[in-house]
Order: sequence, then structure tokens, then C-alpha cells
Amino acid sequence: MLSSIAPHERVPVYRPYLGAEVQQAAHRALAAGWLGMGPLTRQFEEGIESFLGLSGRRAVSTNSCTEALHLAGQLIGLGPGDEVICPAFTYVAGHQAISRTGADVVLCDVDDTGLGIDPARVAELVTERTRAILAVDYLGLPCRLDELVELARRHDLRVIEDAAHAFGSRSDGRPIGSFGDITCFSFGPVKMITTLEGGAIITPDPADVQALHELRHLGINADTDARYRSQRNWEFDVVRQGYRCHLGSVPAAIGIAQLDLVDEFIRNRQDYCRRYDDGLRDLGEHLTFFDTDWKDVAPYIYVLRLRDGSQRPALIRHLADQGIATGIHFLGAHEFSFYAGSRRGPLPVTEAVTQQVLTLPLHPYMDDGVVDRVIRAVHAFWEA
Repeated sequence: MLSSIAPHERVPVYRPYLGAEVQQAAHRALAAGWLGMGPLTRQFEEGIESFLGLSGRRAVSTNSCTEALHLAGQLIGLGPGDEVICPAFTYVAGHQAISRTGADVVLCDVDDTGLGIDPARVAELVTERTRAILAVDYLGLPCRLDELVELARRHDLRVIEDAAHAFGSRSDGRPIGSFGDITCFSFGPVKMITTLEGGAIITPDPADVQALHELRHLGINADTDARYRSQRNWEFDVVRQGYRCHLGSVPAAIGIAQLDLVDEFIRNRQDYCRRYDDGLRDLGEHLTFFDTDWKDVAPYIYVLRLRDGSQRPALIRHLADQGIATGIHFLGAHEFSFYAGSRRGPLPVTEAVTQQVLTLPLHPYMDDGVVDRVIRAVHAFWEA
């Protein structure tokens, strides 16, 4: 376990857990000498499948969630002339993954509760060019996936779920990734578990697995099984445009060690979110809280939503003066030059919430003193 943050130390927004067992796993993988995709890669994928309780679904690992999203777009055949309806309020990685396929991003508003893409607003944006919907689970809160999938079925669309924030979250008792269409997870440096950089695609169609293996490794049709056995297949064909975005053995080993700890990571993050909620609830005239008790949420970040967004810059400065780092998740994609000309619907919630959200520190093994220090600092801002 990492040492606690001393009272005089700066509190970071993120702090990944890289304790002795994780470092030992990486060392063993290095010592084995097979650094590329190998048996540890498949073992990590099997660990994901087991953790999510998948039945009839497979996990295919990648070197990032962005690449997972890109391969998902390639898998369903996105290309120039197609449109994908995406939330304007999310990290730009999802938009970039769609753009890279040649398809056009259509920006949609989010609902005002969980800040996931709003199915009613999606329905208004569907045209004959629409091929897919990008659904995002914000901060670990499940989006309204069942409604989106039903809408997609009516219009013969696909739903790509960006669950970068939601590894371990549940919706109506079902693990995210165990239902729906295509789900993509992130195992980046600061996610619930890390492989340093990494991601995975969950597909319900066994026929997709071979295609995804080809897509993630240069379009090669007959090498993955050999590499899962620490071998190379020197007789193969290249059957499609592919990419080099598979997951190597060292990050996979780190991911396996992290999976052994993930239940504890989730429990302590839930505890910290509840502690934040309890400690800040009396600031209700200044803050809006998410409607959750965190029971089925695997929280990636803890986000304040200020009722008066004009106060956010001063709060950021105040917390920084107290040695507490903050973040902003997220800006609106319609504000970026690259997407300024994208087709979009009205974005009133997005335009409001991008001025209101502020991310507080949340990471494994924070002690109560650190959480209380952050709570006191937020209180002190309005008391002053």
C-alpha cells in the first residue's frame, strides 16, 4: 500500500496504486523475456471476462481505450459519409476515435441527472446517414443504455458504449459490459485499474473476435493464438487494413495484479465518495449532488457540480492554495476548433455543466485525514 499523504503534501487528483505486488508482477513479466502480446495478454482478457461474469461474450485487449473505440468503429464498418451521434460532454478521445474512421461526429446533449447522452435528444438527430450512437458512462454512473439500444434497434443502428469510467459499475444489477452492444473499457494510468496504458473491447458476437484480433495486429489473420503461447506464426496472410494496438505482456501482467485488487479499489472509492457527500451535503445551496448512494457505482472520479459556475475559477485557486489539486471533466466538444462545424442539436445542459463541474481528489487508499482535509477546504471557500 502507498504511504499516506502527509498534512503538508499536495493532494493530487489521481494517484494510481503501484504497490509491491504490482511491481513484482511487472518484474516477473520482464524476467520471462517475452515482452509482446503473449499468454499474459490472454490471461488478462480471461480475468476481465471472469470479473464481469461474461457469458457468451469475449474481451479483446488493446493498448488504450481510444484504440478500442476506434477498432469498434472499424468493426461495424464506419467510414466517410456515415454519422455517429456522440455526447458533446465527454473527453475528446471518443470523438477522435470516431473521426479517425472517416465518419462524421454529430454532437448531442446529455441529460441533467447522470450527464450521459440523452436518448430523447439522440432521437431528434437520427438521419439516413446515422450508423451508430456513442454512449458514455460519466464518472462511473451507468448511462441509459437500455433506452439507447432500443432506439438503435428501431433505426438499425449500433451502440458503442464508452465505459472508460465504469469498470466495475452495475446497472440494474448487471455489470457494465455484460449486456448491450459493444463496450469499451480503459485501463489507463488513472483508471479503476491500470495496465499503465490499455483498454479492451467486449463483444457479444464470437465472430467479431477474429476480426478484432486482425484489426489490432496489422490485419494478420493467423498469429494471435501462437502469440498467446509465446510463439510466432511465420506463415500468415494480411486480410484487411489493420493497426498496431495490441496489449503487451508487461502491461498485461500489471493488469492481472490490479484485477486481484479491484474489488477493494471499488469499495474504498465508494467509501470516499460517500464521505464527500456526507461532508459537503450542507452546502446544498451551492452544490448539486448526483442521485446515487454509490452502491452499484465504481467511481472513477468525484465531481462537484456548482450551482453558480462563475465561482469555479475562484474555488480552483482557493483549493490550490490549500495544496489540493482539482480537474475539469469535461469541456464541450463543440468548443474545439476541430468540431466547431459538426452537426449538432441544442446543447443547453452541456453548455451549463461544462462551467459547473469540478473534480476533487479520488484514488485508492486515501486516508480519512486527506478526505477530511479536502472537505474542510471546500467548506472554507464559502465560509470565507
